[in-house]
Amino acid sequence: SEDIVAFDNSWNELMPPSGTFIKIGEAKYLLFNNTRYNGVNYSKADGFPFPIKLKLKCTQPELLQEIRVVRELIDQVYQFSRMYWKSIRQQNLPVTIKYPEMVAQIAPHFVGEEIPPYGKNNLWFL
Repeated sequence: SEDIVAFDNSWNELMPPSGTFIKIGEAKYLLFNNTRYNGVNYSKADGFPFPIKLKLKCTQPELLQEIRVVRELIDQVYQFSRMYWKSIRQQNLPVTIKYPEMVAQIAPHFVGEEIPPYGKNNLWFL
C-alpha cells in the first residue's frame, strides 16, 4: 500500500480539519481524523496523526455511487473514533479497530488459551 498525503494550504500547519475526507480511488477515501476543528485553537501537543485509509464495499455496489451514502459511512467511522473510553481526546482510529487490538494484546495471557466464563458475558476489556 502506498502512502498518500494531502494538505490544507489555507492553514500554516497544513493539516486538513478533522472529519475532512477525499476520494483517492474507486471506493477509496482518506479520512482526516485529528483534533483540528474549525473555529477552535489547535494545540501542537495533540500531534499530527496520519489520516485513515478507507475502502468501502457493499453488497449493492451502486449505493457507493451516491455521495450521501458514502458520507454517512465515513461519518460512522469518524464518530466511532470519538467513543474511546480511556480518554476524553478523540482517537485517530475508531473503537472498532482499537478495542479488538486491545483484546488481542490481552488474550495471550489467558490460561488455557480461552476467555474465562465470566468474560464471555461481560465487557471485561473496558
